[in-house]
Amino acid sequence: MRPRRPAADLPSVRLRRDVVRAVRAGHPWVYAEALAAPRGLAAGAVVDLLDPAGRFLARGVWDPDSPIAFRVLTLDPAEPVAAGLVAERIAAAAARRAELLAAGDTDCCRLVHGEADRLPGVVCDRYGDTAVLRFDGAGPAALRSWVVEAVRGLPGIGRILERPFGRTARRRGRPASLTGTPAERPAVALWGALPERSGVVRERGLRFEVDLLHGHKTGLYLDQRENRALVRERAAGRRVLNLFAYTGGFAVAAAAGGARSSVSVELSRPAADAARRNLALHGADPAAHTVEPGDAFAWLERAAAARRTFDLLVCDPPSFAPSRAALPRARTAYRRLNAAVLQLTAPGALVLTCSCSSHLDPRSFLELLRAAARDAGRRAAVREVRGAGEDHPVVPWFPEGRYLKAVLLEVSSS
Repeated sequence: MRPRRPAADLPSVRLRRDVVRAVRAGHPWVYAEALAAPRGLAAGAVVDLLDPAGRFLARGVWDPDSPIAFRVLTLDPAEPVAAGLVAERIAAAAARRAELLAAGDTDCCRLVHGEADRLPGVVCDRYGDTAVLRFDGAGPAALRSWVVEAVRGLPGIGRILERPFGRTARRRGRPASLTGTPAERPAVALWGALPERSGVVRERGLRFEVDLLHGHKTGLYLDQRENRALVRERAAGRRVLNLFAYTGGFAVAAAAGGARSSVSVELSRPAADAARRNLALHGADPAAHTVEPGDAFAWLERAAAARRTFDLLVCDPPSFAPSRAALPRARTAYRRLNAAVLQLTAPGALVLTCSCSSHLDPRSFLELLRAAARDAGRRAAVREVRGAGEDHPVVPWFPEGRYLKAVLLEVSSS
């Protein structure tokens, strides 16, 4: 049996309370309140995690400015945290996505999904020949040079950008990648030149304009790819409502699937303009497929007053619960929103409704939807409970990674 001793040349932090079982089972986070650390330990330092008895437990990176103060990179005391470890894990992650990209109809996906790909806090999204990185805090960011070196070696990569998060995003209770928090600052080039602000990518044969410099997340909500495909499959002949439309991904999918019409509601005028351009890329009739800038809640009130109804409704709001403390208000908002959506359903309508907050678990979300259906006077049968696509994997030892819930409802009058 390998001795469980810390490295003599690395600083160490010690658990104050016993979360040994969770770490040994693979959970990659240790919160600050569970740790005792020496004063002055630098953010981004590679440190050994010791159990309460002083025995080696894990090796990872330190981030004193984050509630998640330690992120696990290895449980092996003989494995150094170095360029080779990062390169091996990025190569393995890219290989797992190779089949998705090999079909030729898709050139954008998540290449590295943080904790699930054994690089906690590190995200790499691919858009054509451009890789866009995000690091959730100073700990993961300490790996930046090794990540860039590894991504440069992947086939077809011509430039590497980073979308930094602002300090407010990094200080939330969970990484911004699991709370729906958009990147707050424009992209910077880490390797190669900055691209034009907007480019066009392919997803299952559809084309989308993406803003790699200023767009939400890294440019496109890649985690909704399979749910856009579902909407395309179910859209034929239907009148579609697309709320919180961003750049119109669900409306484009609906139009490609033969929807009779669609209305996309988006608060941001630049995003609404991009949605119109995305619909135009596919030759959608602008009279049938419209984009309306505005607040979704106010729009729903007006639509209910006008007795408008739809056959397929998509509701994909931003996170209402960026922290656990925000959950009570978020529950109220999700219930109110979904009740308003359900009031606009025609008989036999389908509703695809989503939550991107990891703080709201799937069971609680379903309970909120049941309550919303009662409020709206509708019967709603759950047809599917979905999540993100295969490039956003979820591992059993890290349930927090199941942040995206997408529930397909079939609705009838009560």
